[in-house]
Amino acid sequence: IERDARDAITPRGLVRVALLLPRHRAGFFFARRSSRQARIARRGHTGDMAEILLFHHAYGLTDGLRGLAARLTADGHTVHCPDSYAGLTFRRLDDGVRHAQKIGHDAVEEVARRSAREFPSADVVIGFSLGTMPAQILAQDLRRVRGCLLMGGALPPKALGGMWRSDVSLEIHLADPDEWVDQAELESLLYHAPHAHVYRYNNKGHLFVDPCSKDYDADAADKFEERLEAWLEDLDEQSAESQLAGHGL
Repeated sequence: IERDARDAITPRGLVRVALLLPRHRAGFFFARRSSRQARIARRGHTGDMAEILLFHHAYGLTDGLRGLAARLTADGHTVHCPDSYAGLTFRRLDDGVRHAQKIGHDAVEEVARRSAREFPSADVVIGFSLGTMPAQILAQDLRRVRGCLLMGGALPPKALGGMWRSDVSLEIHLADPDEWVDQAELESLLYHAPHAHVYRYNNKGHLFVDPCSKDYDADAADKFEERLEAWLEDLDEQSAESQLAGHGL
């Protein structure tokens, strides 16, 4: 996965990334990437780009998530995709949920913690549905994590054995309505993280962001990625400002 992501910064890699996209989105990818590069150049961006741990949903580490990781890498970020399913993917969500139940949450958490040890510079976590749990655990437990994005799930901080850290930038993206998201659990997290930004996507399915899911909605997925990229850009700019402040500039 990481090899594919590194390839994405080359012209050949960009073609390969485009092939991972639904045909109607390939042109959008190139236009969006050029637009973001132009914004960075105009602003004179000098901050550290995020190093991301991206945690998959119950379908597994699908081609859709691989494609997202490759696009983020093409933007200049470093992306690692821990695979709790050891290469397995599922066509049906129910089958993926059963597999997750079979291996257990402890196994999912251990993969996340092992990846955090393997990549000690990773400072941003992104989780999708099932992957929101390990993402939130690391955001709560690791002081180096500066940003956490949850898509399709949220849990009370105490349910994960800790407290929410107020200095972590938090974004939550949810289909609305979403039968997989417990409103009381979401409100519990928001109580401890009042600074969080919550985005709701009306009348979309649970995993509308992934072309490999039956819930996929291209327009909503594009809007999600635009917001994701803007959030990462803000994190990068905050990093640059902190560096300048640290040097007394």
